[in-house]
Amino acid sequence: MTGLAPERCITCSDEAVEAVVVELEGLEAVVLVAGGAHERVAVDLVPDAAPGELLLCHAGIALERLERALQTAQVAQSHKVVPAADGMEAAG
Repeated sequence: MTGLAPERCITCSDEAVEAVVVELEGLEAVVLVAGGAHERVAVDLVPDAAPGELLLCHAGIALERLERALQTAQVAQSHKVVPAADGMEAAG
C-alpha cells in the first residue's frame, strides 16, 4: 500500500483532469478545463482527437478520450434533453 489516493499519479501526485478540445494545432490541442482556463496539451496518444471531444489530460498530455462522456452527450443531443431550471433534465 502506497498511501496515495488511487486517482492520483504515482509519480507526481497530480490528478488527471477532464478537458474539452477547443481547437487542434498539429499534435497539440487547445483545451478548456474546469474553471474556464485554456491549456495546450499534446495529443500524441489521441491523434484523432476532434474539437468538442472530452479528453482525460495529465501533465500537458491528453491520455485518452472519455467515450462514456461522449456517448452521454450524443444521447442527450439525439433526445434533445435540456436541463430544467430545477437542475432536473427535461425533454426539449
